[in-house]
Amino acid sequence: MNAAVHRRGPASRSGPLPAPVLLAALWAVLLLACLSLSGCAGSSAATRFYLLSRPAGGVAGGVSGLSGRPGVSGESGAPQARVAVGPVSVASYLDRPQIVTREGDGVRLGLAEFDRWAEPLAESLPRVLAEDISRALGGGRVLVFPGTGAARAEDADIRVAVDVNRLDGSLGGTVVLDAWWALLDRSGATLRRGRVVERRAAGGDYAAMVTAQGALAATLADTVAAAVREVLPRP
Repeated sequence: MNAAVHRRGPASRSGPLPAPVLLAALWAVLLLACLSLSGCAGSSAATRFYLLSRPAGGVAGGVSGLSGRPGVSGESGAPQARVAVGPVSVASYLDRPQIVTREGDGVRLGLAEFDRWAEPLAESLPRVLAEDISRALGGGRVLVFPGTGAARAEDADIRVAVDVNRLDGSLGGTVVLDAWWALLDRSGATLRRGRVVERRAAGGDYAAMVTAQGALAATLADTVAAAVREVLPRP
C-alpha cells in the first residue's frame, strides 16, 4: 500500500518552471524582437528630396517677346524699373516638409513620408517666381521681398504680392495651381490684380509631380510679368 503511494507521488508532481528556464526563454523573445526591428529598419526606403524649379527648356504658351520691349531690362535709354516679389503666402496645409497629394475624392490629403521638399514652399516659391519673372522681362532686376539683402518695399518701383491657395495634385492625375496676385506701387496702392487657375498632368511619380508644379509656377510668373509690362511707364 505504502509502495503504491510512493510510486504515484512523482508522477503527479507539478509547479512553475525553474528560474534559469524562464530567463532563457525571455532572452530568446528579446533576441527575436531585436532581429525583427533591425530587419524592418534595414528595409526602410531612403528619403528623397525635391526642389521647386522652372522646367528645363521653359514652358510652352508663356509670355513671348518681352525682352524686345523697353522698361525693365536696362536697354539704352530705357528706365530700369525695380520689381520685388513678396510677400508670397502659401496655404498652411502646404507648409510642411512632406509633399502633399490629394486623394481621389478631392477632400482627403496624403503626405509623402519619404518624398519631401528640400526647402519650404514658402521660401522656394518667391525665389522661383522672381527668377521666372526676371527671365520673362528680359533679365530685368527682380528681387525677393523680404530678402536677406538690402531689398525693401520702398526700394521697389513695383511689388508683386501672391497668395497661393492650392498647389497640389494626385499621382497619375493632375496638379492644380490656384493663386491670386497683385501689383503694388511704392505707396502700396494696387495697380493690377488677378487670379491664375491652371492644371497640368502630374505624371506617375513625385519627380514628375514636382516638375509639373514648377511649370505651373512659371505660368504664374509669365502672367505677372505681362501685367508688369502693362503698368510700366512708356518711354
